Amino acid sequence: MPSGKPLKRSVMANHYPGIRYGALAVLPFCITVVPFGIAWAVAAQAAGFPDWMTMAMSVFVFAGASQFAAMELIGAQGSLLAIALLTFAVNARHVLMGTTLYPDLRHRSFARQCAMVPTLTDANYALMQTEPSLTRRIGLLMAGGWMIWLAWVLGTMIGLLFGGVLGDTNRFGFDAVMPIFFLVVLVAAYKGRPSLLPWTSAALVAVAWHQALGGYWHVLVGAVVGGAVNAWQGARVDRDA
Repeated sequence: MPSGKPLKRSVMANHYPGIRYGALAVLPFCITVVPFGIAWAVAAQAAGFPDWMTMAMSVFVFAGASQFAAMELIGAQGSLLAIALLTFAVNARHVLMGTTLYPDLRHRSFARQCAMVPTLTDANYALMQTEPSLTRRIGLLMAGGWMIWLAWVLGTMIGLLFGGVLGDTNRFGFDAVMPIFFLVVLVAAYKGRPSLLPWTSAALVAVAWHQALGGYWHVLVGAVVGGAVNAWQGARVDRDA
């Protein structure tokens, strides 16, 4: 009976190209994450957070927008329930993102699925949407996610060490880096006229919701509307074909 070691090496060899691709594909984004992590650390220090808490949030929470939002509530002496509800609202889009991963992960055990998704971010998820290879998509989810996590933690560390020297990080244009990245990803995902109606619907609803009600639910609402319009549009095309 053959031993398990050659099989394990074979499995690793099969996954290595995807892991390597995922790690390299997110490198440009990682360069933008480091300044964002620096900005988080500087803001947390200014809010009076101890360094250990700032670093612990980056290591274990790993959610930039949620960390900034939670920081404001913690500074205002908000309750734990309020902080939990706010962070859920900020990250509610991950519910939709997670459901779309099911076709790629359905053949894996529930334990493996849970182990693969903690580093799911907007960046590696967006890159997965334009990648036809399953092996590369898994590589983006796992290796790409851990690379982004490493960049976030590294940025936080730099901010804690040198934040006093850097001062206001927005003067370096750090606040514009993330939106620019997602605009570039959006351009890559554009599929011509079929993309216009879902994207426009999602954008208009999200902007209107945010202007009227504020908060963070506009992200989830816009995503649901865009997805519904895209499904309706696809069903209409199939019916007319």
